[in-house]
Amino acid sequence: MVSTDGYETILRALVCLALTQARIVAMCSFIPPFGRNALPGRLRVTLTGVLGAFVLPLMLAQAPEKFNMALLAVLLLKEVFVGICIGYVLAIPFWIFESIGTFIDNQRGAGIASIFNPELGSETTPLGTLLGRAYAVLFFTAGGFTMFLTVLYDSYLLWDPWRWSPELRLDALPLWLGQVDTLLRLTVLYSGPAIIVMLLAEMGLGLASRFTPQLQVFFLAMPIKSALGILMLALYLHVLAEYANGLAGGMGDVLSILRPYWEVL
Repeated sequence: MVSTDGYETILRALVCLALTQARIVAMCSFIPPFGRNALPGRLRVTLTGVLGAFVLPLMLAQAPEKFNMALLAVLLLKEVFVGICIGYVLAIPFWIFESIGTFIDNQRGAGIASIFNPELGSETTPLGTLLGRAYAVLFFTAGGFTMFLTVLYDSYLLWDPWRWSPELRLDALPLWLGQVDTLLRLTVLYSGPAIIVMLLAEMGLGLASRFTPQLQVFFLAMPIKSALGILMLALYLHVLAEYANGLAGGMGDVLSILRPYWEVL
């Protein structure tokens, strides 16, 4: 027979584990390699459960003597919000490289070949999928998963799940808008060389059709722009890889970015 104390201990452990899952699942939902469509359901639950188990001793040590269900529901929503915010910042590099490929594909006329990307749960283009998965490979080979774990577990030290923290302030709004600015700016910057070459090719074809009306520019434009765009992308791919490595290495600075705006109560 299991004593009443044993049942209470098990219940406390399950409640604490459930509270850890709110932040972890929300974070993983934003990062494409850990998304709900990238990992099967059972594997994803197992992964988040194992990650949460390492936080369980800390949660049990700080847990109150008695649980208030209303307070637990509010804390659960707070943990989901914290996980969404951290996952949003961590996912920006993945979205940047996905957007680079999509931007180039749209310019070369391959946007009509949109396919469903199970990692993002939305449509994307062939080159967007390629660059997105290439960055995911670089993320793991460059130690990105270790940095992900560091950010995850350090966030529990900074923002206690049992307290109503972090504090939200209006001056943190530019931080979130700045992430969108970073996404758009780096997408245009990194795809710029290929885009410029394709625009010049399109201008040249336009002039050629002006003086040679019988030239079928419509049928020539896409293969010519595709060849030039892919060639230019191949020429500066090593530079793009260096930028990608820098973005992957900068993931460990996420908490230092958020901390000045999210002071603990």
